[in-house]
Amino acid sequence: MRVLILGAGTMGRGIAEVFAAHQIHASLYDPYPAARARAATLQQKYPNHIELLSDLPSSLPHEIVIEAVPEDLSLKQQILAEVAQRLTGESLLTTNTSALSVHAIAAALPSKTAFLGWHFFNPAPRMPLVEVIPTVHTASVYVERSLEILRSVGKVPLLAPDMPGFIVNRVARPYYVEALRLAERGDLSPTLIDQLMEGLGFRMGPFRLMDLIGIDVNHAVTQRVWEALFYPARFRPSWLQAQKVAAGHIGRKAGQGFYSYEPLDSGQS
Repeated sequence: MRVLILGAGTMGRGIAEVFAAHQIHASLYDPYPAARARAATLQQKYPNHIELLSDLPSSLPHEIVIEAVPEDLSLKQQILAEVAQRLTGESLLTTNTSALSVHAIAAALPSKTAFLGWHFFNPAPRMPLVEVIPTVHTASVYVERSLEILRSVGKVPLLAPDMPGFIVNRVARPYYVEALRLAERGDLSPTLIDQLMEGLGFRMGPFRLMDLIGIDVNHAVTQRVWEALFYPARFRPSWLQAQKVAAGHIGRKAGQGFYSYEPLDSGQS
């Protein structure tokens, strides 16, 4: 089995590692040298199972394609449409998206029967859950194939409807939004809120988790869910989070978020 991953950002690299760790060959494509440079360490870790691509070959024999480019609808549509024309077999074509409509992404594809969403969670190598989001066009054989493949690499696939935020991001919004509301008041610090939630048994408090996910990514998901549900007050995005994004303090990958870190990765998530 051969896997092609489009995008060598945080999620793309993490997904590549999921397959490489199970001795499955993963081709990691990214046209940007800086992104490939960050992926070089991963290639050194799995020299026999990860290859880095700066260009897409004219013929793609991969059985699985996972698009993991930034959360931009037109960008996802463009690269998936281009790749679909180069596939030589009955390939499973997937998009890793946090909140974009899988149906909207599929609109650019000439054939939609083998296309569906796979929503991995960050960090992909450690998080077992993957939301599997079919469209009305997806043939059942590709849904079943998705579930089998994901289970074979140690994941726990969950079928989710194509609705704003799917399941996890829809349910998780209040965890972030309410914590941000409290921090905006100024009398409760992110550190204290995190300590309280972790003391209740949550593995990570909301601010520590936002830093791990990427504050920019988390803010964008909240914005999309809020807009798609016609602006309910309970999902209204936070000015504090928007301020962090504007300042470039977007979490671990930038070295600064609600906490300070050694810079790990300035690439896409």
